[in-house]
Amino acid sequence: MVATSESVGTTTVPTARMSADARRAQLIEIGWDLLQERPIHELALDEVAARAGISRTLLFHYFPTKADFYVAVVSAASDQLLRPPRVPDDAAPPERIRRLVEGFVRLVERNRGSYTTLVRAAGGGDQRVVDLIARTRDALVPRWLDAAGNPDVGPLAHLVVRGWLVGMEETVLSWDPLLVPREELIDHLVASFIAELGLANAAAR
Repeated sequence: MVATSESVGTTTVPTARMSADARRAQLIEIGWDLLQERPIHELALDEVAARAGISRTLLFHYFPTKADFYVAVVSAASDQLLRPPRVPDDAAPPERIRRLVEGFVRLVERNRGSYTTLVRAAGGGDQRVVDLIARTRDALVPRWLDAAGNPDVGPLAHLVVRGWLVGMEETVLSWDPLLVPREELIDHLVASFIAELGLANAAAR
């Protein structure tokens, strides 16, 4: 890397020359880290730029508007959500569902602050962010149905699973491991998913 410098306010700080893709990834990661502390619409781009060691002007070279930056951060978070945990090919549906539940619980455990501010603030009302979160939830539904061995179901089951996923999200975000043991939470979520899907499938017959 080649050392350069950028002005941040009245201070010149050293920075390393990075490729455009690497710099964008760095800025998005900083935004994700800052979500641990505040809602996305309260992120200060001056602070993001300062942490990256670049000027605010250069940040806008990669993200033309603040909203573009927010959408990029949410998109990266969505990619994490859509990355399914490994499930053995020969596992029975209840075990596959359990793996998915465990994967989501781990995700929240590692990123509780940022995940909470992201979904509950809904991007500060930015419609692109709201729509992206909604599309992420929609895309998760067929993954869970496939894991349950029920990929071809009717609209009621799709609706029920989507609603269950939102409910699981809120349950895990509100979960206090000092009050409810981790395994007890996971057992309940697995049982509730199987029961809700079973009711939806029975109603469609």
